Amino acid sequence: MTSRHIRISGLIAVLIAAPLASPLAAQGVSAQLSGTVRSASDQALAGATVVIRNVETGFVRTVQTDATGRYVATALPVGPYSVSVTKAGFHAASNIKVNLNLGDAAPLNIKLAPESSTTVEVVAVATQVDTDRSAAVTLFTPESLNTLPVKGRGFLDFALLSPQVTISSERGNIAIGGQRGINTSINVDGGDYNDAFFGGTNGGAEGKTPFTVSIEAVREFQVITDGASAEFGRMGGGYLNAITKSGTNAVSGSIFYYNRPQSLVAKDHQTGKEVSDFKTIQYGGSVGGPIIKDKLFYFVAFDTQKESRPADFFWHNTSFDFNNPAALNPTTYPNDAALVARDGKYETKADSLTIFARLDWFVNADHSIQFRINRSTFNGNTNAGVTNSFSNVSTDDIKTLQLVGQWNWTIGGNWLNEFRVNLVKEELPRIPNSTSAQVTINSVGTYGKYPFTREFETTRTQISESLTYVTPTMQIKGGIDYNGTKIAEVFAPFTEGGYTFSNTVANGGNPARTALENFRLGRWSSFTQNFGLNGLTGYQAGDLQTTEKELAIFLQSDWRLNDSLKVGLGLRWDRQEHADISILDYSDPLSAAPPLSAKIPTDSQISPRLSFTWTPARDNGNTVVRGSLGSYVSRTPSVFIYQAFTQNTKRIGAYTLTAIGGNGAESASTIAAAAAGGVLFGAGFNAQNPAILSGVPTAGGTKPDIFTFAQDFKNPKTDRLNLGVERAFSFGWVFGLSGALAHTKNLERYNDINLGTPTLNAQGRLVYPSTRPNTNFRRMAVYASDAESKYSALTFSAKYNKENSPLQAQIFYTWAMDRDNDSNERNFSSSAIQDFKRLNDDYGYSVNDRRHVVTGYLSYLEKNWTGIQFGLNLRYLGARAYNPTLGDRNNDSFFNDRLIGTERNAFRETAQTVADLKISRDWTFARKVKFTVSGEVFNIFNHTARFDRVSLSGTDAAVTTTLTKTAISSPRQVQLGVRLAF
Repeated sequence: MTSRHIRISGLIAVLIAAPLASPLAAQGVSAQLSGTVRSASDQALAGATVVIRNVETGFVRTVQTDATGRYVATALPVGPYSVSVTKAGFHAASNIKVNLNLGDAAPLNIKLAPESSTTVEVVAVATQVDTDRSAAVTLFTPESLNTLPVKGRGFLDFALLSPQVTISSERGNIAIGGQRGINTSINVDGGDYNDAFFGGTNGGAEGKTPFTVSIEAVREFQVITDGASAEFGRMGGGYLNAITKSGTNAVSGSIFYYNRPQSLVAKDHQTGKEVSDFKTIQYGGSVGGPIIKDKLFYFVAFDTQKESRPADFFWHNTSFDFNNPAALNPTTYPNDAALVARDGKYETKADSLTIFARLDWFVNADHSIQFRINRSTFNGNTNAGVTNSFSNVSTDDIKTLQLVGQWNWTIGGNWLNEFRVNLVKEELPRIPNSTSAQVTINSVGTYGKYPFTREFETTRTQISESLTYVTPTMQIKGGIDYNGTKIAEVFAPFTEGGYTFSNTVANGGNPARTALENFRLGRWSSFTQNFGLNGLTGYQAGDLQTTEKELAIFLQSDWRLNDSLKVGLGLRWDRQEHADISILDYSDPLSAAPPLSAKIPTDSQISPRLSFTWTPARDNGNTVVRGSLGSYVSRTPSVFIYQAFTQNTKRIGAYTLTAIGGNGAESASTIAAAAAGGVLFGAGFNAQNPAILSGVPTAGGTKPDIFTFAQDFKNPKTDRLNLGVERAFSFGWVFGLSGALAHTKNLERYNDINLGTPTLNAQGRLVYPSTRPNTNFRRMAVYASDAESKYSALTFSAKYNKENSPLQAQIFYTWAMDRDNDSNERNFSSSAIQDFKRLNDDYGYSVNDRRHVVTGYLSYLEKNWTGIQFGLNLRYLGARAYNPTLGDRNNDSFFNDRLIGTERNAFRETAQTVADLKISRDWTFARKVKFTVSGEVFNIFNHTARFDRVSLSGTDAAVTTTLTKTAISSPRQVQLGVRLAF
């Protein structure tokens, strides 16, 4: 612990409570101050008056100690405080300095000397470890946000420096504690900031948007991996929590500019080429201050990023050799003219702008009101890359708006009411660069329209109300939270059609041909097109307008049973009512026209929570043991309902024609049907503008896929157990060890009930018959909730935050194992499950499994000679699992079958090591103006993570293995910046 003994003749005691070495944080949008007031002889002082004043804003909270000498003040705005204590018959303690971070609950204990004493002795003690916190938390304070390198301007980047946090390999979302990325929750100022439709952060657009809330507007940020109270839900146990900056009695602000010079960018790790046309600049500023001193405050900020990247596109040879382009000859091969016309590199952009404003009004000692607005825009390209021509690129024009209003009302000395309204709007339109059919030449490149056309808008209204009763030894909080999301989406994939040209082997007199040779001959392997049915156009058929409703009620109680033990009990009820749309009923699986008589089931589940902290009395508060056990129910993103709404034989028909079979033999009947429908490519047709079908094909194509929900469908539910210990040492380090177990059931996946009975082939694989039981359809997909995952982790932590030390550090090593039988977050066109009817055969490593991970940061200020501040972020990521596949060997229409006898995700990528460095120097002018020059280096050592990715081809009887050199790392970049703060 940290203690101060101050002997003075006046009535002044000073304590700078440590910017604590462990993240003092539990949950919510505020802090808490509690502790005891005792006499010098260690007698409890009842009725002592504790006045807690925020130094920045003048906000004051006054509380009294109870019969045991305890006091508590909850819902305190974060920031620096001055604490004074008075008690009749004792010398007063004045001006005890305490800095409260987000969620702080560590006790501040004070001893007063009697008035009869000639020497005033005030003892104020703040512990280095938070003995009240049961949650597993990593906190990022204003100091760490300012001194550490950050590649973008998004606060979420810091989450990756926490233990048990990864990036989902499928959608680029932040995944915590072995859960899918779509099952992570993000809160900003207590408001839900999640994309209710797609999953992930609001406006995140599957990882393309660099930020929607600027780091300039964020005051503090925390990552909770385990032990969330019953107040928090709609996630798999872990969530991200941020609070924004507010104005103070002093006018302050900043202006900044950052640039990444192209000349300081290393060669591309995949191609080995110099990076050209590289640009990233970021600039912005902020200002805040008083409108009415001690009463009304404002803070505004804006942040802009302009970014462009080269896409060194060219038509490849058949092995994607990045130094060996295809030899095109439009004179000899007329179809090559379509490729030549679309050849050449191009620039992609990712431009962002955020505008933030906040008002804080302290009406009086009992009432405070906050209002915040955040607006972001993003204009960037999607589907760009070395295998996609410029015509195959689209532009995402993303806009978000969040309005948050909160009213806190202190009722008497023991009650606190919190009321919050959170309005969030998200727009995600996609603008294509082409309107012609997409043409994909395998291992060569793609041109034509990116087929996933989208118009999208959601508007969320969240209303939260909670009431807290608090005493120095007990806190009970109950509340209700409502989320209503209006959805408007138009999604029209492959309305303009899409061709695929593949390699073919010699068969039946047909010679072996590469994909490029087949393209030159116009011999496509497959053609896909979606149609609107029953008189609807493709765009009308994909138009979804609906509302999703979520309701939660919670009760959380925490008791301090004695000086050493605190226990928490919580209960939460979550209900998610899905869109009121009619979906297919598969009661008769052989029906030619299943009725639209079913509904998506409403989910309702209860989540109990238990937590504790134990502080051994004999260790004087240096050691804390904390644990938690609880259930957590995730939301189901609304995107799942879309397929069931449109792919139901009434709105959209998706048809695929196959002209060249997998064995290399052309199908005469399919070619004839394609010709009758107008689908000719190559001979006699201009490949510049590929033809599409004029109507629904009557022959030669695949049957449509249809989707529905299982009537016992439930939201995922995770049971989590966490147990850990932390020990603070006098030399400033705090060491910890914790273990976590998680078991998630009801994970979403989809099943196909239209497969028939499989038979064993000569190599021992179960193969389904070519003719489906219901011959009217291909897949009869059912969204089920019967997948599961198991996660275990052991984390060692080392934290350093010794008072007045120039060194600050948090380092974590985590050993983890993540296993499941389906890692698919929300992909409808592919499946990770090899055999829908044998789910447990797919039980293996998750695609996010990494065995060993080291994360953390340290910062150091060299005070004596240079005044230079060093900040270092470190991440070592163990090799992640992946799954080579052999194509569709079991005839279920998914090309995801493994080598016989191979466990799912049995192969590994290479490990990654990423170290980022920030070096900065401050100059102070006129006592309040600070000018900072900084240089940041991302991937300091230019560590290249390349490995031979295994891919398989052929049949079960004759398998060909191909190794492709794959890079999963980013080249070194340098960012130079200047900042003026006042």
